[in-house]
Amino acid sequence: MLFRRQPCHIVLLLAACLLACSIEPSPPLPPHSFAFAVFGDGPYRAWEVGRFRRLIQDVNRTDLAWFLHVGDIFWYPCSDENYRRTLDSMNAIQHPVVFTPGDNEWADCHEGVAGRHAPLERLAFLRKTFYARPNRSLGARTMAVMSQSENPAYTEFVENVRWVRGGFVFATLHMVGAENATMAFEGRTAANDEEAARRIDAGMAWMDETFAFADSSGLTGVVLAMHGSPGLQYHPRPRPGYEAFLDRLETRVKAFGGPVLMIHGDGHTFRVDHPLRDRVTYEPLPNFTRLETYGSPDIGWVRVVVDSVSGEFTAFEPRMMRRWWL
Repeated sequence: MLFRRQPCHIVLLLAACLLACSIEPSPPLPPHSFAFAVFGDGPYRAWEVGRFRRLIQDVNRTDLAWFLHVGDIFWYPCSDENYRRTLDSMNAIQHPVVFTPGDNEWADCHEGVAGRHAPLERLAFLRKTFYARPNRSLGARTMAVMSQSENPAYTEFVENVRWVRGGFVFATLHMVGAENATMAFEGRTAANDEEAARRIDAGMAWMDETFAFADSSGLTGVVLAMHGSPGLQYHPRPRPGYEAFLDRLETRVKAFGGPVLMIHGDGHTFRVDHPLRDRVTYEPLPNFTRLETYGSPDIGWVRVVVDSVSGEFTAFEPRMMRRWWL
């Protein structure tokens, strides 16, 4: 079949239609429900930025309580400009944005491609840039959160936050890839080891406090969000940097009894499963669910729908942004 060359304005109109119609709008929320978005690990490369812009458009037209970013906001470089550019993109989202860091934006900044920065200096700059107001989220429309930094014992952990909605308590834990920032690298010092140990201790303390808060408040469930993939499927022999954390998580999940959802990135694979097992019997813990979101080269987000009456997660809807040249 022969195709006639179309006038430029018709080509542009067709392109606009393809963009607008690329993904169907999410269905309306059922009664007594709310939804939130999960995204992470991108965009990494210049050719993924266009899809990320379309993702923001899709998110902005969707009824969401907040947008949860589980880290790895870029690949490289770890420049001040890159941090500020990413912050601007987060603030273009018309929902509250809760961001928990990944390893790319500080722990891996020692790499040559990232600019050979000192990871601890970049962590300090990250906190200063993205957490200037620890008790407020990011985004064009912010929301109040409780920060672990309010505890005098953990004043530097502005990034660990908690909030409540629909019978669930939500908490972010600064646990990252690169084996929770415990991997060796040229120039690693005792200060890097001390940072990792203190951050892991703070994360476990924040998790303990979150479960205790759920118990004392009579809440239905707990949602934990972090960047790093801790090796849930390998428990009780998880990835390095996560042994103590997963032991504590298993103990808390079994004692709590209600639904527990862990959200993370790092693996760049969308999946919803139930991988946490009892370390003695190796039986799956039935009240535990894991959501891992997309990552580069896939640019997509997940819409999580929560029924606040039944106390259930009723949908995990994948929202993939297409590559137009495929």
